[in-house]
Amino acid sequence: MDTVGAQFRHWIQKKWMMPVFLIALLFIMAAFGEITSSPDASASIQIAGSAAFSSPPNINEISERVEVRKNLSYSDTANSFLDIYYPKDGAASMPVILWIHGGGYVGGSKDSRQDYAMALADAGYVVANIDYALAPESLYPGPVLQANKALAYMQLHAAEYGGDMDRVFVGGDSAGAQIASQVASLVSNVELAETMAIQPAIANSQLQGALLLCGLYNLDTVRATAFPNIDVYLSAYTGAEPFESFQRIDELSTVQHVTSNFPPAFITVGDADPFVSQSTELADVLQSYDVPVSSIFFEGTQKNLKHEYQYDLSTEDARETLDKTLQFLFIHSQ
Repeated sequence: MDTVGAQFRHWIQKKWMMPVFLIALLFIMAAFGEITSSPDASASIQIAGSAAFSSPPNINEISERVEVRKNLSYSDTANSFLDIYYPKDGAASMPVILWIHGGGYVGGSKDSRQDYAMALADAGYVVANIDYALAPESLYPGPVLQANKALAYMQLHAAEYGGDMDRVFVGGDSAGAQIASQVASLVSNVELAETMAIQPAIANSQLQGALLLCGLYNLDTVRATAFPNIDVYLSAYTGAEPFESFQRIDELSTVQHVTSNFPPAFITVGDADPFVSQSTELADVLQSYDVPVSSIFFEGTQKNLKHEYQYDLSTEDARETLDKTLQFLFIHSQ
């Protein structure tokens, strides 16, 4: 495992061409066991110790009820495509969810989250599930800028699918949860937006909540979590080694940018996920600012729920978390 990480860092430093990067990525996928139990997860890097991906048991019925629009271009930036899912018999005006996939900033795709996003849409939401350019070819803050552009695209087009942009949620998993939390901070914290020189595509009044699954939110302490190859991922994303030396590293730490204007948050993590401390810290910080938080942490349960447990929808725990996610969305979209 250490040899693979050293090779990958060497290739990043040398800045070799894309074919070599793809070979390096194949090494990582082999080491982490990419193949999962769900066909639509085949484009996603599977971290060692992660839960398997499994579609909702009723995915065939969901597929019959949900309309899918694939590969819509939301920007001229590389890999700026999104899919939109919405109920065929939905209401005239439905809340909008922007979903950002995980994959350690270096892998993954919107296709790996399609079944989950369709399950959200089936409950009465317009879901925009985005791709973004991956590291190390695209460095920070690329995905944050692209997510903001995706919100701008939905501002123009959501109504075509029954979406109400006055009721917006941002969400993501793992690295995608970090990106989503930073987008929520940008929208709700004027000082951060000015520091990053980004004009948020939506107003804070439009942002109703954040769905943050198994993410990282404090770059000062994330190395101590011992998450597998976290240094490789974050060095690829920031272009700095060690990643802590990156000049803008504090911008990635959501815990440093919370204000009382941060939207209500749904936060979850498995009890065997190295990112438990990251999620509980963010929840504590949000609550210190009186931000409403709904959390599922499984503390003391000894369930051994691993990273991305919520996507193994063959399990009762994942299905219950999905139900509670939908409850959160319902409450905060009224």
